[in-house]
Amino acid sequence: MDINEQTDALLFDLQNAVNRFHKEFELNHATIIGCLEMVKLDYLTEPSEDVEFEEDDEEDETVDF
Repeated sequence: MDINEQTDALLFDLQNAVNRFHKEFELNHATIIGCLEMVKLDYLTEPSEDVEFEEDDEEDETVDF
């Protein structure tokens, strides 16, 4: 399965989960969106092992006009 198929699978599963909670628990859209925003914030702020930063060894070169 390539990255596009994996992304589609994630999207479909998320949509199915949201629809299920909307129907079974009668959650309104604002509550669902708030929960999704909380999860999004967790992903944005948690330290990730996937991202590595490298320090630039070159000095900042600026051009004077």
